[in-house]
Amino acid sequence: MKIAPRFAVDSRSPRTTPESLDILLSSEVGCEGLDFQFCNFLVNYDLPWNPMRIEQRIGRIDRYGQQSPTVVIVNLITPGTVDADIYERCLMRIGVFQHAIGGNEEILGEITQELKHIEESFELTEVERLARFKRLTDNGIRQLNEEQELESKQAELFGLSIPNQKWLRDIESAQNYWLSPSALQQCVVSYLASRLDNEQEYLLGDKPVKTLRLNKDARPKLLDDFKQLPRSKDPVAREWEKWLKGTTPTVSVTFDQDAAAENPTTLHLSVTHPLLRQAALHLKLDTTAYTTLEVQTSDISPGEYRFGIYLWSKQGVKPDEELVAVANDVAIEQHLFALLQSATSCSSPRQISPAGFEPLDIQHYRKWSAARANHEADNSQLVEYRVHSLTVSHEARCKAIEDQLKRATNEKIRLMKQSELERANADFVERIEALKQAASSGDIHASAVVFGVISVKKGGWT
Repeated sequence: MKIAPRFAVDSRSPRTTPESLDILLSSEVGCEGLDFQFCNFLVNYDLPWNPMRIEQRIGRIDRYGQQSPTVVIVNLITPGTVDADIYERCLMRIGVFQHAIGGNEEILGEITQELKHIEESFELTEVERLARFKRLTDNGIRQLNEEQELESKQAELFGLSIPNQKWLRDIESAQNYWLSPSALQQCVVSYLASRLDNEQEYLLGDKPVKTLRLNKDARPKLLDDFKQLPRSKDPVAREWEKWLKGTTPTVSVTFDQDAAAENPTTLHLSVTHPLLRQAALHLKLDTTAYTTLEVQTSDISPGEYRFGIYLWSKQGVKPDEELVAVANDVAIEQHLFALLQSATSCSSPRQISPAGFEPLDIQHYRKWSAARANHEADNSQLVEYRVHSLTVSHEARCKAIEDQLKRATNEKIRLMKQSELERANADFVERIEALKQAASSGDIHASAVVFGVISVKKGGWT
């Protein structure tokens, strides 16, 4: 089957364009290797019984980059047929049209094979066929539910990061102003101004795709900063190093992911790019900063408020970092990070004394103490889960090896399995010891990042 070449070219064109296409007719080959996230309506004319094939079709349009809030899926089914029974009793109950099922290929494969066997059997009456369908779906779906429940608890049980549909929610929750293209751009601009000549402009252009221009004197300084980063074999790092060592004065860059996708030769300055990591390392504060800011908002009463921001480094089985705000007003404390997005330096800056923030330090200590106690308890409980999980999996592993030992008749195989059993036991002891140490390592190290006074004026941010 050959996909109409115009579709790939004209599908993103405005619908008012006469040459634009709204419909693509495709055979089964269209469900693999093609990205149609700019479409939002799928019609399944011939619905396959294999749930994985259906998910592949849906995945062509319901994927990263899809802008439509709703993806419509229409299935054409003839009532009173085996297809209708499979659709109603199996596919709908599995939830293939509602959410991702990608982690259950083995179970779904068995269901598909059994479906074919039931449908192709000439020995079954209609009643027997329906009974077999019901039993199959009841058993299979129960197993799927059990698998999904275990998957939802895998982080607590095993400490693993098994891909599932939660990854999208994690990405969405991680997206915030401080990781937005505009914030990343400001970070780079501040870094270049601080590291190089503050009077010169290095990022040129008002559109998403910009030009980064560095003269021959600036390159060695940025190359020195690059060498301070951990050595990496990542192609992006090698490409960046190669450009810094070269003589080409400019390079096309963007902070926007969509622009990077549309311009493959443009450097995508994401949060993990070496330039951003250099900027973060250079701009990192070694001591507590003090500042005066002002902001306009209708949600906070006008006035001057003191605030502090602390960095919590959480130690234990799952290390993490968190910025925590405290303020002398509850509303300011709750909205501080949102207010900082539009705050500017105070038009009339003044010296502020560190002694004036001692009450905030006491307030932070109370918050930190409560959080530390909860973190220690959570860390200990997580260790218990992992010890139990590791013990169960180790016993199962050893049992399998011991069974193989009993059946082995070749002496070389016996020696190999005996060594494997000894390695398994040694590995178990080592991992259990590491978990025991982690159980007592639950702590939160706190450090003050910035103290300041924010002047709130009426109007503006809502």
